[in-house]
Amino acid sequence: MKLSRLIHRGSQLPLKEQDQANFSPSYKPLPQPQKDCRLLCILPGRISDPIACNTSVIDLAEAAGRYDALSYCWGSQDRTRPIICDNTSISVTPNLEAALKRLRAPDLARNFWIDQLCIDHENLREKEQQLALMADIYRRSSKLLIWLGDNEDESRKVYKMIDRLLKLNPIASLSNDDGNSDLAQQTRGRIGLDQLKSHGLPGSKDASWQELRSLLSRSWFSRIWTIQEAAVATNTAFLWGKEYSITWKDMVSVMHIVREHLPRTLLGSDIIFRGLPADSVFRIAGTMRTLEDRDPHDLFNLALRFKAYGASKSQDKLYALLNISTSSQAADYGQSAEVTFHHMAFQNINDVYQEIAKRPEELTQQQWHPYPEISQGPHLRMVALICAAGIANQQLSLPSWVPDWTVDSFPAPIWTRKTCYRSRASASTFDLPGTPPTSSTLVRSTTVNSDLAEMQWPPESRRPMGSASLPDTLQIKGLICDVISRRGFVKVDIGKPLEHEEQQKALMEWLLEADDMADLGIETSFSGGADEELFRRSLLFDEPMFQPSEIEKPELLKALRFAKNSRFASTMKRKLQPWDYLQVIQNIPGRTFFVTQGGRMGLAPQTAHMYDKICVLPGFEVPLVLRPEGNEFRLVGECYAGNDDMMPGGSEYSQMSPEWITIK
Repeated sequence: MKLSRLIHRGSQLPLKEQDQANFSPSYKPLPQPQKDCRLLCILPGRISDPIACNTSVIDLAEAAGRYDALSYCWGSQDRTRPIICDNTSISVTPNLEAALKRLRAPDLARNFWIDQLCIDHENLREKEQQLALMADIYRRSSKLLIWLGDNEDESRKVYKMIDRLLKLNPIASLSNDDGNSDLAQQTRGRIGLDQLKSHGLPGSKDASWQELRSLLSRSWFSRIWTIQEAAVATNTAFLWGKEYSITWKDMVSVMHIVREHLPRTLLGSDIIFRGLPADSVFRIAGTMRTLEDRDPHDLFNLALRFKAYGASKSQDKLYALLNISTSSQAADYGQSAEVTFHHMAFQNINDVYQEIAKRPEELTQQQWHPYPEISQGPHLRMVALICAAGIANQQLSLPSWVPDWTVDSFPAPIWTRKTCYRSRASASTFDLPGTPPTSSTLVRSTTVNSDLAEMQWPPESRRPMGSASLPDTLQIKGLICDVISRRGFVKVDIGKPLEHEEQQKALMEWLLEADDMADLGIETSFSGGADEELFRRSLLFDEPMFQPSEIEKPELLKALRFAKNSRFASTMKRKLQPWDYLQVIQNIPGRTFFVTQGGRMGLAPQTAHMYDKICVLPGFEVPLVLRPEGNEFRLVGECYAGNDDMMPGGSEYSQMSPEWITIK
């Protein structure tokens, strides 16, 4: 589909009708910065001509349909490419220059809103004011054009591949599948590697597949600002190369085919099935639906959902989501990222209390959650915040109970899983404290055996931070129930492809170390002994990932035995593939195996130490690891720690008394 068929005519005006620039590239102040925005007029020219453009100021309320908006990644922050703007030579980033050349028409001037040229980024006050308008800017645009890059040789091949995929009907063609064509093809409706050519697609070794992967892995798909830009726009297309483009709808269709019908390993996707960066179109589509229903989500849940997305400025991990959330917070670039994140965590916990106080019936209502299999009320949002925090998930200098949104690689959460703890925690019910929301007491939960857990801000812990007074510590009433006595030292890094031999070797060493720590004989695991059962439950978080009849099969035992022997070829007719032990290895990256003084086995963050404490809290679905520091503790992170008797409602829990725990 050519670009000329996609661009709305409302954004193409004859040159003589264009408003002339009324300020220079030195960025004169906007007359009404809360209402006005700048537009960029790209003047017509031949492909070899330098880019020339003019700027003008317009009231955003009067601008609807008069411009297109560009969504792109800056790439290199260095502005090294010259263009002419308002008769003055200025410099832009290389990726923007390539986009401007693609957008320029040979005979028509065209109006655009482009952040790099329409915002004075040196004026923090203007930048903050314009960021507050950005959702409206993208919403009022005639069209949103997403620029993916200009590799022409790759672009032509990828366009042909996309055209083939859009014509594909994979479900109807699987009637002759014998189920053995490809080990990765275990999902109904998935094409086998040896069936590609019969569907009019290139063979699995064809370079076109890697070129398609390259397009679907462009940085646009993993940047935080693109979420808002695409979510609020009403007419969107992707552009790449000199002439290629597809609509948003077609891109979603392509990604559906890639995710649901092509062999999982065809595009080199991670064996844990994290997918490709372009899977972000599904998450953005979900956000679109909530905005269409006029039901935006709170900032914390959006930040949690898009935590892995990148930003050049740390604060933007939150600021980029403000306009599509319920938050009343405003961007403040004069405030450090540490203060921004600290204030958000403090405000979120306070908001949870106030929501419960105002609408206690919401405790039992299902709410949206970034992990769709989970029902979340206000109290579980607080659980999510605490479990997303911890020194295991922090790079910045923050209280350990504050999530660090700059960390974009983290273990898959335990608290969202269907572990044995779920039944215990779900038995807990919340009871409101008798004090008003302004009290230091925030949330009180009552378990089935009437134990109480409370949270409060110690008054002496507050100190001025930016424009607010924020507490350094959080007090939680809970139970210290065990101590880590042994921990593993083999590390399996998060984010490394599991197909790599180095990563597989680390996984095998991790499993061997865990086996030695548990003093188990690998060949007799799962024979029915209590220790073997605890070991199995620990590695799987006691989660029935497959049907009960399949859990009893010895796949995990085989994987561990192969690890013990470290000779895959001698024990199997084929090479052991990563997906053979998928149910185990997806839990390992970023975690260490541990044994407690009480004889429990479990998995904790890699940063856990010997003598760290295991703590349980009413209403929480997983235990926490805490590190003693004097009379206070630092939160390390969530963990799995064996049986559920220590959780609220369990026999061990009922015999212990809660205590105030100060987390700093």
